[in-house]
Amino acid sequence: MEKEIAINTILGAHDFFLQQSAGYKSWGKVEVLQIAIRIEGNAYIINNENSDFSNLNKDDFQSNLLSENWIGSIFLKRKNINYILITKQEFATQIKEEIPPILDDQAQLLGVTIRVAKDNNGIVKAIKNRFAAVQQNGKSICIGNTLEDAYVAAQLLEKTSKAFIEAKFLGGAKSINKIEAWVMQQFYQFKYSKEAHKNK
Repeated sequence: MEKEIAINTILGAHDFFLQQSAGYKSWGKVEVLQIAIRIEGNAYIINNENSDFSNLNKDDFQSNLLSENWIGSIFLKRKNINYILITKQEFATQIKEEIPPILDDQAQLLGVTIRVAKDNNGIVKAIKNRFAAVQQNGKSICIGNTLEDAYVAAQLLEKTSKAFIEAKFLGGAKSINKIEAWVMQQFYQFKYSKEAHKNK
């Protein structure tokens, strides 16, 4: 993607999130703090930390090479990922341990488990073969091929985190067999990639 297009995508993200969030209100609050988008030239663009999504301007962005930091490392390792969201979420913020596969859509869309990383360096490993991971600093990382994919991953992370926390009060959530969860994810990803290819 060209740099200018990526910047305009982030500038328009506030309205996009408002529209998308309407159907997810019962799951918990998801606040997107930063959006990183892969751009041409082995680089990515990201809005500055602590910038206000409702009042962004073109001075609120920085571009980095993929070789420079942990965000670039995710893009380098995941060729099909074009968007990375850094979020702060009502329930995901409370997660301090790995979440096993407890929901079908979690297994299909996010991966077999949801891992917790100690820091930014650990997030690259935590999100391997996953589409969302939690950091101990209270932030979450959600990724996708499109902005919508990444945002759905963030919302599903919130839904899963809420279910996991609520289930713990009732004695713990019943897990899906990890092999079954892996098969579900592989089937979904294969089906999704075929549909995406068909719609190109």
